[in-house]
Amino acid sequence: MFKSKQPTPGRGLYLVNVKVARGSNGRMPKSLAGAYVSAYVTANNHESATTLAVTRLTAQGFEFLDTQGPITRLDHRQWSAHVAQSWPEFIDELPKQNEIAEGLQGDMVFFGPFVGYEPQPPAPR
Repeated sequence: MFKSKQPTPGRGLYLVNVKVARGSNGRMPKSLAGAYVSAYVTANNHESATTLAVTRLTAQGFEFLDTQGPITRLDHRQWSAHVAQSWPEFIDELPKQNEIAEGLQGDMVFFGPFVGYEPQPPAPR
């Protein structure tokens, strides 16, 4: 298929699922405390991909909380199939197959949809 269980070394397209808090980001609706987002990153390895994803998110004012699940290396040649399966409603908003191939030449970071979460209610006393 196009996902590997263990990230392998070498330039590739990585999926890093991230949980962020609002931080100083002013575009997030006030009713939300943060969001979950899939970051897609071209990098040399999964550590570099994670660092790039976090750097871009914090540059937008978000507070990085944690990664969610494993960092996965995707087969960049299967990008169109991945989008069709995972994000069909955003197919026109995400990069095209040729843009992914071009992005492997440098560092590219882009995000899937942000899924917001509300603040936790206070714990009962």
